[in-house]
Amino acid sequence: MNLDNVLKIAEGTGDEVAQLTSGLVKYNSAHPDGFTDGCVEYIKAYCDKHGIENEVHANDPKKPNIVARVKGTGDKNIIWVGHIDVVPEGKLENWTYPPYDGVIADDCVYGRGSSDMKGSCAAAMVSARTLNEMESIPNTVEFWFTSDEEIGGGEGARWLAQSGRFKGDICVIGDGNGGGPYAPSIDLGCKGGAGVKLIAKGQTAHGSTPYLGKNAITRLIKAIPWVEKVDNFTLDWPEGLKSAVEGSVEYYKGMTPEESHGVMEKNFYTPSVTCNIIHAGVKINVVPDYAEAEFDIRLTPGSHPKKVVDRIKDLVKKSGIEGLEVVPTREHAADDYAGYYESPDSSFADQFKAVIKTITGKPVNMKILTGGTDGISTSKIAGIPSLGYGTSLTGQAHQPDERVTIENLVLGVKIFTAFPLVYQ
Repeated sequence: MNLDNVLKIAEGTGDEVAQLTSGLVKYNSAHPDGFTDGCVEYIKAYCDKHGIENEVHANDPKKPNIVARVKGTGDKNIIWVGHIDVVPEGKLENWTYPPYDGVIADDCVYGRGSSDMKGSCAAAMVSARTLNEMESIPNTVEFWFTSDEEIGGGEGARWLAQSGRFKGDICVIGDGNGGGPYAPSIDLGCKGGAGVKLIAKGQTAHGSTPYLGKNAITRLIKAIPWVEKVDNFTLDWPEGLKSAVEGSVEYYKGMTPEESHGVMEKNFYTPSVTCNIIHAGVKINVVPDYAEAEFDIRLTPGSHPKKVVDRIKDLVKKSGIEGLEVVPTREHAADDYAGYYESPDSSFADQFKAVIKTITGKPVNMKILTGGTDGISTSKIAGIPSLGYGTSLTGQAHQPDERVTIENLVLGVKIFTAFPLVYQ
């Protein structure tokens, strides 16, 4: 089947892919539970209905993963990887539509995970059906739908990679923002993390006589800005990433409000840092002797997390505040590097870029994704070259009123279906 016919078929899948996205959103797979069994049953039922070969792989029965396989005539195996777990929905009053209703309105599908990334998963499901209905395809394609991506892939991609279940010549990561039809982009890799926990210790006292104690919360509040100073630390990513970093800065500046441009200018050159969790206090009339804060710190791929953690320890020591301790949320060896990245000059990148350009008619940007993806597992653990293209909308991930356009979903169907047919 020629490419024009494939694109015509994909163009007619808007209703199907929107309904599948809505159906996936209706299964609450949010953390802290992150249960994906409902989503997997839904995907399996679709595959079974359409005669698509599939297998469920689970280390935890409540967090299964599923692969849909379409066999090709050649010896190449392409894997597509996307996750079906989502982050919590936050306060319900911030949502126009209930977060798990999967409402379809205004040419969009609304709900938690619609953009990150159940919409992309729905597009992959339709692509699997479309490829499976062809008389033959040149490459075998495996569409993997994984759990636990939002917490590091422990029961999902990381386990699948470590257990040798991922086997492929190349991998397309369906996560992230592919820029839609007007500013298409490929992710050469993604940032990694250097998370830390800041612990403050003090001494209890009665709430009516606070001067007899040492308030750990007060110490913590004073110390948090010292950790945040690490956003001026120059990262040591490889020189070979310079063009990708420069392109990423320009790309994201074009996709974000002008008032954010100053931050974006340095976003890949220094760490991003945000304090997102605080635990403290036991009772309103007790001065707390313990408080802790957790920081999400993102680093450009190739830079070294241990150097960033060591810098944070130096900054906290410099603060002079008593009772503080910096604890890495994950141990990093001196030679560990953050995230992952692939060469922009590979045959894989050239072919993937060419397909997207043919379909959209636009030049394709090569960028680094600001968030993390399962590509860290497929690339660094399974050793499979991994490039990303997702259907999400800029700024929608983890937001209230999360949504994805049906236009983006259909474009995802086109790309995920066409690429396996032309890859050599």
